[in-house]
Amino acid sequence: MNRLHMVSNQVNGVTREESDQALFDRIAEQYARKDSAASSSLARKSQLLSAIRPVLDQVVNLGTVVDIGCGVGAPAQYLVGRYERYIGIDQAEEMIEAARIFNQDNPAAEFLVRNAKSKDLPLNLADTILSVGALHHMTEPGEVMDSLVRIAKPGAFLVVIEPQNGNPLLQMMRWARGIVDRSYSSEQIYFSQRDLTDLLEGHGIGNLLVEFQGFLSPPFAQVIMSPQVLFAPVSRAASRIDCWLAGSLPGPLKRLSFNIVIVGRFAK
Repeated sequence: MNRLHMVSNQVNGVTREESDQALFDRIAEQYARKDSAASSSLARKSQLLSAIRPVLDQVVNLGTVVDIGCGVGAPAQYLVGRYERYIGIDQAEEMIEAARIFNQDNPAAEFLVRNAKSKDLPLNLADTILSVGALHHMTEPGEVMDSLVRIAKPGAFLVVIEPQNGNPLLQMMRWARGIVDRSYSSEQIYFSQRDLTDLLEGHGIGNLLVEFQGFLSPPFAQVIMSPQVLFAPVSRAASRIDCWLAGSLPGPLKRLSFNIVIVGRFAK
């Protein structure tokens, strides 16, 4: 935990949060297209369903799902029929407005403009908490986890998907993208497996299952590639190959993935 706090404090928290909020307000409409275009939405849905599979192996229904840093609330669409209520939380007002439009035909989905660390979020509400590529944008991860503990019901599930820092080539690509892509936040924390397990275990989250995810499909998930008639099938194939690689690669080679997934349960 000490190393996480040290990394978080290297950037002024208020400045970084305001900067990211302004960025996501600015790119909300553009960001929403990732979950509408076939090539990117196929990869994004596949990643989410793969990550949440261990939970659905244990329960028939996810109950009340709280999605922190929800963006346009695409999980509310990707998981339809698997939950009773979905609550998306994001501090960017324009992103929440885009989420409401994206989910306008989904009466089970609702959205709140809040910082994930806000003390006024509902208590003991969530049966399942999602954090899909959100933690690395947030300051003070310990305080974020304190907030999630307050939101979660005893024994609730937590599903975290994060870019992981175990592949130096990918880290270099992320650094380069931060320079050339104006829609990409360069002030992000990339976690190691130890960073995340220490963070979760330090907040009473146990029964941790760690998986490495995404060897070919993440670029399709993040960038809309045209023409769709060509890249949608390629994205689908990449997602299927990723599922095979995740189950077939020897342990050390799995760390070459783009993402790390951790599933755990809050203390009962």
